[in-house]
Amino acid sequence: MGRIVSSVPMWYDVFSLFYDGALEKLYRAPRAEAVAALRLPPGSLVIDVACGTGQNFPPLKAHLGDGAIVGVDLSKGMLRRAERRAQKAGWTNVHLVQSSIHEFGASHLETHGNRATADGVLCALALTVIPDWETAFQRCFDLLRSGGRFAIFDVFAEKRTFQTWSTELVSGGDTSRQVWKPLQAAVNDFEMTYLPGSPRVFGGRLYVATGTKR
Repeated sequence: MGRIVSSVPMWYDVFSLFYDGALEKLYRAPRAEAVAALRLPPGSLVIDVACGTGQNFPPLKAHLGDGAIVGVDLSKGMLRRAERRAQKAGWTNVHLVQSSIHEFGASHLETHGNRATADGVLCALALTVIPDWETAFQRCFDLLRSGGRFAIFDVFAEKRTFQTWSTELVSGGDTSRQVWKPLQAAVNDFEMTYLPGSPRVFGGRLYVATGTKR
């Protein structure tokens, strides 16, 4: 819908100032659902795409133990708060990379995770915002090892409402995107579950979509 423009990273620097206070409680349970759907054992390496302020880190750490998280985001403001979250908790195995996901690659994983592919990829509220999202998905999927798990947590607006419009205005995203479709086509065990949460609050239906790379 043409909402993604070059000023979006700058807006997210500003958004980071009140992002947690405004949204953390709303999305805490769905984020935990998405992390659980990865079904990854302790010691795994996970890419957190568009990690923002690090809201996915607590549930990821609970599942991964001494495994590593590589959080990728284009916004300096978001990453500053993600770094503070990790430092406050004493997590030394959370690594942050300022980058477009289109430019993120195996070299980043080798630097921060000592391997070229990840055991899991988490895209939480990301693909509806990232420009050229189909290419972004493929980049992430290519960085996943065979047998690794991919999870998408996002919002889908089948019926557009005022809340849909206002949510997209704030996020710079497009919740009419069916971002689970490429994952569905790429795996044999695709699952998609709609989560509790009123479209009147979220602008659409919350869901988690998962699959295992062949």
